[in-house]
Amino acid sequence: MANEAKYNEIAGINKKEQEQKENKQKREEFVDNIKDNFDDAKEEAKQHESKLTFEDSVIEKIAAIACNEVSGVLDMKGGFFSGISEQFGGYSLTKGISAEVGEKEAALDVSIILEYGYSAPKVFEELKRNIAQSVGQMTGLKVVEVNVRVDDVMTKKEFELKKRKSRGQQEDYDQGSSLR
Repeated sequence: MANEAKYNEIAGINKKEQEQKENKQKREEFVDNIKDNFDDAKEEAKQHESKLTFEDSVIEKIAAIACNEVSGVLDMKGGFFSGISEQFGGYSLTKGISAEVGEKEAALDVSIILEYGYSAPKVFEELKRNIAQSVGQMTGLKVVEVNVRVDDVMTKKEFELKKRKSRGQQEDYDQGSSLR
């Protein structure tokens, strides 16, 4: 048996087997190393995840623009502070809109002045559709809730008159004759 081992060693038979074992071991170590690197990269990606977030006011602004595109909505109805702001010539695009924004979803509360003659349920459905479409398209957020509160009903003429009066204008403003 000793002679056979000596012969195999001289002939290189055991050497080939040894090289095959070493190559196999190297391949296994290489594959394990790649797996470890891949797992490390996955873990690092979890630690440094990129995010896209939105302020509530951004969603409110998008929703306000979407509301103004719906027929039957004369204006948004703001609270006490927006009323004071308008008295001094200011205008808030987002008045009457409140948004709660999460990472993937948004919920909105909207207060409107409905134009007389329009169906409130139809305007409501159109508002929901338009807001969800605009917010979803621009931000990727899913609008899960839109609550609409009708605060007032006005004719278009009544609304325009009220708007002019709030700006300090009169319907038939006459300067009179000029003084010379």
